[in-house]
Amino acid sequence: EPVAKLLAHVDDERLQVVRVEHGGTSRARNAGFAVSRGDWIRFVDCDDVLEAEGTAHLLAVAGEGDVIAYGATIWCDEELRPTWKMSSDLRGWVVAECLLNRFPVMLQALLFPRRIVERAGEWDSEITVCQDWDFLLRALELAPVRGDDRTVSRYRRHAGAASAGLPHSESSHRLGAEGMHLVIERYFDRHPEQRGTKLERAALAQVELVMAWSHREAYLTHLGRAVREDKGGVLRELRLLSRLVASKAARSLIRPVSPREEA
Repeated sequence: EPVAKLLAHVDDERLQVVRVEHGGTSRARNAGFAVSRGDWIRFVDCDDVLEAEGTAHLLAVAGEGDVIAYGATIWCDEELRPTWKMSSDLRGWVVAECLLNRFPVMLQALLFPRRIVERAGEWDSEITVCQDWDFLLRALELAPVRGDDRTVSRYRRHAGAASAGLPHSESSHRLGAEGMHLVIERYFDRHPEQRGTKLERAALAQVELVMAWSHREAYLTHLGRAVREDKGGVLRELRLLSRLVASKAARSLIRPVSPREEA
């Protein structure tokens, strides 16, 4: 209802407001895609802000063929004051990196060819946490990526965000862990030949590391599980993290980004 009122003055045949029975973000995205007509698809949530000309830039980055284009995202507080910039420099086939939490790109900073979205299939409404990760993995199995560090979106981090409660609530913590494990389980269901491999162990270890960082009360428990899954990988991650924290580059990531820097 509020969205329909906000857009009531827009007289453009390209705009459609679709109402569906409440069923979470996955159902909404499936409904939106079903009535879309464009050759390129970009998913946006209510706490996102798209940069002017950002989609045009992503289209230019994508070029020809079935390539998923991406840009950077500025994370902001509730007042849209910048806090840090998330970007990547990966190119090509990155599904393994995404599975291991090493493809730092937000959903709203991605531009998908329609053909890839169709082949990836509908968003899974049974996954209530990490459903964007599940969809992105399925898309990345079908197409390479190409991108740069130009800001194309801003993400407003606020208390009502779906993952905001993870560090503070036992139930949210449990749902987050269950969601991540479900996404990984479904990935290896699609690729049974990769079960029992180093990739599967590393993926499970990464989940435990994420939960360790987000739930400090159970930090040692999750860290121990991660080490049991992939000791070498976890030690490499910890060494890398220590170097980043100590480096000037890490400090520049943590400090707020000024409007002048983004101009």
